[in-house]
Amino acid sequence: MDIKWKNKLEKYISITGFIAGVIGLIYFGVYAYQLVNARSSEVLQLLERIF
Repeated sequence: MDIKWKNKLEKYISITGFIAGVIGLIYFGVYAYQLVNARSSEVLQLLERIF
């Protein structure tokens, strides 16, 4: 995996962008997980009312 970089700045921007993307995905995953946990009890209550 040898990528030819035009200059060092482009390399650092790409690395920074990749790291930011990974952090963003982790943050979104944690947020979605908390949202699902908070909603799951409400959804279960709704299902109990329906059935």
